[in-house]
Amino acid sequence: MAVRSRIAPPPPSGPTLTDTVGELVGIDATHLRIATRTGEVTVARDHVVAARVIPPKPSRRGAPHRAVTIEDLHLVMTRGQPGVEEAWLGAPGSGWLLRAGLGWTGRSNSALPVGDPGLPLPEAVDAVEAWYDERGLLPFVMLPRPTGAATTDDPLGALLLERGWVEGNPADVLTGRTADLLADVPTPPGLRLTTADAPDDAWFAGGSPRLLDHLDAARQILALPRHQVFLTAHDDEGSTAGVVRVALSDGWAGVFGLHVSPAHRGRGIGRWLTVEALRIAAAAGASLTYLQVEPDNAPAQHLYRGLGMTTHHDYVHLALR
Repeated sequence: MAVRSRIAPPPPSGPTLTDTVGELVGIDATHLRIATRTGEVTVARDHVVAARVIPPKPSRRGAPHRAVTIEDLHLVMTRGQPGVEEAWLGAPGSGWLLRAGLGWTGRSNSALPVGDPGLPLPEAVDAVEAWYDERGLLPFVMLPRPTGAATTDDPLGALLLERGWVEGNPADVLTGRTADLLADVPTPPGLRLTTADAPDDAWFAGGSPRLLDHLDAARQILALPRHQVFLTAHDDEGSTAGVVRVALSDGWAGVFGLHVSPAHRGRGIGRWLTVEALRIAAAAGASLTYLQVEPDNAPAQHLYRGLGMTTHHDYVHLALR
């Protein structure tokens, strides 16, 4: 992001404002902490006169949702589902992000390597193992990679496998231009839609079995993203037929937690909920969309690709068991 602030004390002549550009890594009642290319900068909140989000720079030619780097896209995605506790190994915004989320989802409970950890790889892995051990969590790494790449093609992936870590839980990251995904999908008969900026009991009641098994953790994690909308489909009897969440950050919309009750499947509810979430995202200015889906989840793959989403890259998790 870019933050414009007053210079204090003001100089006797010349500009009185300065711009700080970088990753916002901390905020409290009095100060902002911004990781810039040359180091971390602290800006007093009462000196800030303007701020704006700068989308990640493209790394290659092509549509914006395709041109963003894997690392920059993951930094956006972490804001859609963060950990309850997070720490950086290496420079904030460009090292390894360590995340702990009370055991709910690999996204919130894994180390995410997006750059240089500031240590030789073996020592960095030692630090990851120690960090998760201290919190009573299984050491877990999310390893992003270009589509088709093998885990052993990555030096970190190869090292983890050599050290006995186990590979599993792959996911495809799909992206698209939000405006291109807004299909004309009618409301399924007998349903009504509600939206809210926080989940209520009806939304949680429609969640996946894994969410319901980790309800306390889910409540804490889903309270963290700054801008998000929860959508709930209700049937004529007042029961929850389906739910989805859309998180908004850096010009991107992230679709999370789509789940349709088994009793209501086969009616197009998942497609309808997804498109309604994207309409909300488009109205909020999110021009690009991402989501994460398991490779073997054929119905979800068919739904999302049918709307026009395409593979950006994939990732795999590695665990020390």
